[in-house]
Amino acid sequence: MSMSEPSPNRFVQFLVRRRVPISIAVFGILMIEDVVRGIVPHDIFDWTDYRSVAGLLCLMGGLTMRSWAAGFLTKSTQLTMSGPYRLVRNPLYLGSFLMVVGICLLIGDPENLWISAVVLALLYVPKVRSEEHFLASKFPSEWPQYAASTPRFLPRLTVRPTLSGWRLSQWLKSREYNAVVATLAAIVALKALHELHS
Repeated sequence: MSMSEPSPNRFVQFLVRRRVPISIAVFGILMIEDVVRGIVPHDIFDWTDYRSVAGLLCLMGGLTMRSWAAGFLTKSTQLTMSGPYRLVRNPLYLGSFLMVVGICLLIGDPENLWISAVVLALLYVPKVRSEEHFLASKFPSEWPQYAASTPRFLPRLTVRPTLSGWRLSQWLKSREYNAVVATLAAIVALKALHELHS
């Protein structure tokens, strides 16, 4: 490898730093491809279509998880272990994944789900490892026990959900309203595409 070529590790870091625009670009390309191919999304408000119901539940469940987590998260100042962070170490990423799954189910093109899953894994697994390494060094007395007792991605269903400690000011500071706006825009777009082709 020549000196001018980036190492694989630096390349991964480059991708991780740009994970959000890359994710949006890939997802946008997949949507455009579906429109060109004439794929008709499921009616998001058709309660008799199990794919519509499953997709909407995943989409709204993911948004709820993200909003729940954003109201608890205090970055770098203390190790957040309350609210959804009692169930899973990465509730924001879990929420994002559920939202992507929901949209893929509503669109109804199976390849979207697999491509999105691969892209998310490539972009977010290194990010999660990096964040956890930082948290382990930042909170050496708390992190080992927390990491040992709380799963990384699959929530512990034995923990009772709570809103105690959730703060609107923290939710606003995290700019989680952007996810709400994006979700509403996706719902409108999916409904419009369905009506256009029906």
